[in-house]
Amino acid sequence: MIPRNDIDRPAAGPVPPEQISIETTRLSLTPLKPGDLDALMAVFSDRNSARMTHAIPHPLGREDAEKLLADMCAAKLSYWAVRLEDEQMIGIISLTRQACGKGPGMHSFGPNLSVFIAPAFQGRGYALEAIDGLLRWVKKRKLHRVIHAAHFADNEASEKLLAQADFLYTGRRTLETSLARDGEHLALHMIRIL
Repeated sequence: MIPRNDIDRPAAGPVPPEQISIETTRLSLTPLKPGDLDALMAVFSDRNSARMTHAIPHPLGREDAEKLLADMCAAKLSYWAVRLEDEQMIGIISLTRQACGKGPGMHSFGPNLSVFIAPAFQGRGYALEAIDGLLRWVKKRKLHRVIHAAHFADNEASEKLLAQADFLYTGRRTLETSLARDGEHLALHMIRIL
């Protein structure tokens, strides 16, 4: 995919994190803002989709969504809204150091990439385009060399997406929980070298 302009708006000095926008052919990745609450709730409204996340309960109530959004907004350059050209938010992509898995050394591979596109917009290549745009931006700035990702073993869509995005399995398997399902479930870990 050819980025529209791979970044950002020129400025006389360092660009504040809340003003950075990563542009791809069809999408803009922008920092989340407090006004995104209703869009965030809509993105995570599907039960089957929430089951594939670790930290999204179902149903996602307004109070939980407010806390989630506040936490995401506070983590500068970690969570990005995935927006169409008309500014409609259709998903979230993140690159964080949050623990994924229970064992020690979870982040020896690098920061954890997560992406979620609302069900109504899945199957159109938006997730792959968002991953490509974010990782091009990271690589250009030499922020990280290795990126980690994981998916629940029963999440075939994420398995396919991450393989298309050039992630490779590490062989690491962990039991993990999701707020939208009971018990522990097998997660498979992958990396991509930039």
